[in-house]
Amino acid sequence: MKKQLITLMALVAIPALSFAQTADEIINKNIAALGGADKIASIKTLQFDQSMNIMGMDVTGKTTVVVGQSSRMDMSVMGQQITTVIDGDKGWSINPMTGGAAPQALPEDQIKIQKGNAYLTGADLFTAKMQKYPVELVGKEKMNDKDVYNLKVTRPEGVANYYVDATTYQLTAMKATVTMQGQSGEVKTQYSNYKTIDSLTVPSTVELNSPALPGTLVMTLSNIVFNLKVDPTLFMMPK
Repeated sequence: MKKQLITLMALVAIPALSFAQTADEIINKNIAALGGADKIASIKTLQFDQSMNIMGMDVTGKTTVVVGQSSRMDMSVMGQQITTVIDGDKGWSINPMTGGAAPQALPEDQIKIQKGNAYLTGADLFTAKMQKYPVELVGKEKMNDKDVYNLKVTRPEGVANYYVDATTYQLTAMKATVTMQGQSGEVKTQYSNYKTIDSLTVPSTVELNSPALPGTLVMTLSNIVFNLKVDPTLFMMPK
């Protein structure tokens, strides 16, 4: 009887073990859902338009990225042009709405956080794998009535939790605690409306909640172009 019980328990455990997934397996499936590692790695530059509405204001913009190196975001708000640039370990901005039209160097903590913008949107876990960031599978949970895998990634700027749809393996959300100007706060990002462009499936809607924002920011990405020629002077701080 004891032998039969042990055999029964073993048979029950086998399916559970066979269906368990590791963090690396989930990341590999996420990369495949995007279009595959080779396709993602082939993207050296990208550019896209943005449109959003926050506190009743319509905001439009354009972002240009040299993957892993530089990003430039030009936004038009109430007739004013706001520019934010990250170039390697340096960064600068022009924001007339905060008191001046002269370019200002970004503080180090903001540069550290903004570096994440110099990558393909929605491909954070591919970056984590390529950069060999430590990743831990926290578990499986519910988010917006969907089953998701929660992966904790230790990035240079801090720890972030990424949520991967357990069915599509697309990235659905990210949550992280960031520190800027001596104050800490939780940033939440949600990704949706995935579209396939040039064999890559990427999100076209990004919803952002941050202590630095007066409300939820819903951003629509359009006119996404990969591997365009980018002039390096685009990221140089004006004198």
